[in-house]
Amino acid sequence: MRRRRNSGHRRHRQPALDGADLADRRHDRPDHRRRTDRHRADHRPGHHHRGPTSAPTTTDGPGTTDGPGTTDGPGTTTGGEDCLPPDALILLDRTQSMHRTPDGQTPVDAPAYASSKWALAISAIETLTAAPQDDTVRFGLELWPRDPGGGACVTLAERIEQNKTATNPLCEAGEVVLGPALGNGAAIADLIDPATTLLCNTTPTGEALITAGEYLAANKEPGREQYAILVTDGADWDLSCPEPSPLAAVQDLAEQGVKTFIVGFNGEEAMLGATEYLNDLACAGRTAKGFPGPCVPTADGFVAVDGANIPVYLQADNADELGAALKSVAGQLCCGCDKTCDAPEVLFALDRTLSMHRTPDGETPVDAPNYASSKWSQAIDAIEQVVGGGLDTDLRFGLELWPRDPGGGLCITLAERILDTKQATNPMCQDAEILVPPALASGAAIAQAVDPLTTLICNTTPTGTALETASTWLVSNAVPGREQYVVLVTDGADWDLSCPDPSPLLVTQKLAAAGIRTYVVGFFGAEAQAGAVQFLNDVACAGQTAKDFEANCVQMGSGYQAQNPDSMVPLYLQAGNGELPQTLGTVAEQILQYCVPG
Repeated sequence: MRRRRNSGHRRHRQPALDGADLADRRHDRPDHRRRTDRHRADHRPGHHHRGPTSAPTTTDGPGTTDGPGTTDGPGTTTGGEDCLPPDALILLDRTQSMHRTPDGQTPVDAPAYASSKWALAISAIETLTAAPQDDTVRFGLELWPRDPGGGACVTLAERIEQNKTATNPLCEAGEVVLGPALGNGAAIADLIDPATTLLCNTTPTGEALITAGEYLAANKEPGREQYAILVTDGADWDLSCPEPSPLAAVQDLAEQGVKTFIVGFNGEEAMLGATEYLNDLACAGRTAKGFPGPCVPTADGFVAVDGANIPVYLQADNADELGAALKSVAGQLCCGCDKTCDAPEVLFALDRTLSMHRTPDGETPVDAPNYASSKWSQAIDAIEQVVGGGLDTDLRFGLELWPRDPGGGLCITLAERILDTKQATNPMCQDAEILVPPALASGAAIAQAVDPLTTLICNTTPTGTALETASTWLVSNAVPGREQYVVLVTDGADWDLSCPDPSPLLVTQKLAAAGIRTYVVGFFGAEAQAGAVQFLNDVACAGQTAKDFEANCVQMGSGYQAQNPDSMVPLYLQAGNGELPQTLGTVAEQILQYCVPG
C-alpha cells in the first residue's frame, strides 16, 4: 500500500477549551498540529460535474445505476455454501481520550469505569465477535497505537485518576495482535480487558489504517472478502498525527478491495470537529449511511459532501447505540447467509393540497360520494395497501401529511373542494405534521390516521417545508446502522414554486447528504403537463433515486439535479390512474432487496 502525503482534509478551526480540557489534549497529543485543506477542485459549489466520469464508480449500494440502486447491494446472500468467510480486522483506538465517557466527562464509576468509551468499546467488540458470529466471519484485532512496553502506556484507572503519565513515542503504528481467523471470539475477549489493556499517547489513525492495509494485503486469499472496522472516538480530527493521511489510507484500502466501517462515538470529539472528519472516512471506506448518497467521487476516492455535519458514519453515544452499530456491521459480513439489517424507516410524505381533489388526468371527479377516482383517494388507498399488506413487519412505515392542518375548520373535506361549497383558509405554506412516526407494525395506525372523506385537504403546496419536517424528524431519531427513506407522494403542483422557501431541491440534497434517500412518486396528468415533470425530475435526482441515475443526473453545487432541465421524460416514479399501489409496492420491495430485516 502506498503512503500518500496528507493532502485531503478540510481545515478545522479548533474551538476554545477550558484549562482542564486543554491540559488533557496536551497530555494526549503531540505539540505539532499541522493542518491542510481538502482539495476539491472538481466539486466546488457551482461547478458542473457530469457524474463520476473520471472518478471511482461503485455498484455496492442504492443509487448508483438504475434508480434506487443495483442488485449487488448489502442485501444479497453472501456467496452461498461455497463462499469463503471474510476477513474482518477490528482496529481499536487505544488512545488516552478513550478514558472519557461518550459525552466527554470523566467517569466516576470506579473501579471498573464501565461508562468510559474504552470499556464500552471492548464490551461491544466482545459481543460482536462472540460465537456463533465468529463461525461465519474471520475476526482479527489490531490495537493502535502500538504499546512499546516498558510501562510507557497506562491503565484506564491510571489515566482517569491521573497518577501516571503515558510516555510512549508519538504517532506510532498500530499492532495486529490477532490475525483474522474463524473462532477468534474467545481469543479476542482474552486479549482485551478494560482494566489491564493499556492506553497510549496520541491518535495515529493514518498509521493504524496503513498497518491494517499492509497486513490484509499480505494475507489476502483469492475469493475472500476483506473488511476493516475502525472503532474510535475521532480524536484525530484535528490531525494531531497528520501523516500518513487517514483519508488517503482508507481510500487506498478501498482501491485494494477492502471496505472500511467507521464506528465513532458521539459527544465531545464530534462536537469539536470529528463529525466531518469521520464522515469523510466512511465515504472513502464506501460504508457511509445511504452510500453513495452523502458522498462525492474524486480522483483519489470518495469523500463526504462538503460541509456535511450530520453523521453518516456509525455514530454511537451510549452502549446500546454502539451495540446497534456493530450489530449492523455484523449483519453485512456473514458467509453463506442472508445479510441482515435493522428494519429500515420509510416515511410517506403525503401531499394533502387542494389540487389532489382532481383525478390523475386533471379532471374533476364525478363518482360521488366516495370520489375514489381522485388523486387524494387513490393516494390514501395505495399507502394503506402497502403498509397493510404484511410489509410493516419488515419496514418501519410512518406517515406525514403536508401542509399541516391548523384545525378550526380552516382546511376542508374532499367533497367540499369538489363541490366548491367551502374555501380553505389555512395559512399559506405551513409546515408538515407527522401523524404516525416510523415504526414496525404501523399499518393499522396509518390506516386509522387517514380517510379520504374525512381527512382534510389544505391550501398551498409547501413541498420544501414538507421535506424539511421529514428531515428534522429522521435525523433527530436516527439509529446507527438503520437506513432511512422518504417517499414523497405528490401531484407536483408546487412546480411553479408557489411556496419557494425552503427550496425542495436543496432540502432533498440535504437529506441525501445525511444518507437519506428520497423516492419521488408523482401523478401523471395536468400538473405534469404544466411543468411538474422538470420540477420532480430535479427532486428525484437530488434524492438519488431517479431512473438511470448516473446517466440522467448531474452533480451541481451541494448535490444532484436533472442533467437536462428541459426534458419532459419523467425520471421520478410517475403513476397514472390506478397505478399507485403497484408503484409504492415496488418502492418497498426495492428497499427490502438490500437486506433481510432481523
